[in-house]
Amino acid sequence: MPLPRLSSEQKKFDRTFLSSLNFDESGIEINRLTLIFNKLCTTNNNQLTREYFRDFLSTLFDLNDETIVERLFILIGQGEKTLSLKQFLYSINLLLYASYDEQIKFIFRIYDVSADGNLQREELFTFLRKDLLIINEKEDGDMILHEFITLLFKKFDKDHDGVISFDDYKRTCQENSTLIQCFGQVLPRLFRKHMVKSMLNGNISIISKKEKYLNEK
Repeated sequence: MPLPRLSSEQKKFDRTFLSSLNFDESGIEINRLTLIFNKLCTTNNNQLTREYFRDFLSTLFDLNDETIVERLFILIGQGEKTLSLKQFLYSINLLLYASYDEQIKFIFRIYDVSADGNLQREELFTFLRKDLLIINEKEDGDMILHEFITLLFKKFDKDHDGVISFDDYKRTCQENSTLIQCFGQVLPRLFRKHMVKSMLNGNISIISKKEKYLNEK
């Protein structure tokens, strides 16, 4: 995209990074996200903490899975304790504008806790355990979950080697796109994306649990 008019903070970014973003050409979205970032970082030396990042994702994107949000923070922040403005913009660009192939790659990395390029049964157990509704309280919840994971493996493990590789995951998602987030919601729902885009373009204002991210016009 053509490079937007930049603030002094944004001028620190290299042109390659800015060109890789898919925000609107006017620069309104980037500027409003920069404003939000600065409001969240008023006492943190222009670094975004986990707490405020979690609150931001929960309030605007309705992403509330603590395990997944923590994984997102770790991947975007490359293991650091805070996020920079550049990392923050990159994360929102992913959530709003990632192509389908980019979504597949990113979601797989979120699920791949061990970072070995394969999804193990233990990793899926971590993501799915808290979300499984046990209809019959007399049943063994862990046993039911293991049976459910076995069914998922039959669907995803194309080469039957006991793990779900990236190729396995990609092929399955290409065959059935509804399975892309079946191990846990990483990306916001479509209506949330539209809502956030409207907010960033000045059409609506969102109020955080702690503060307003943007003042109403």
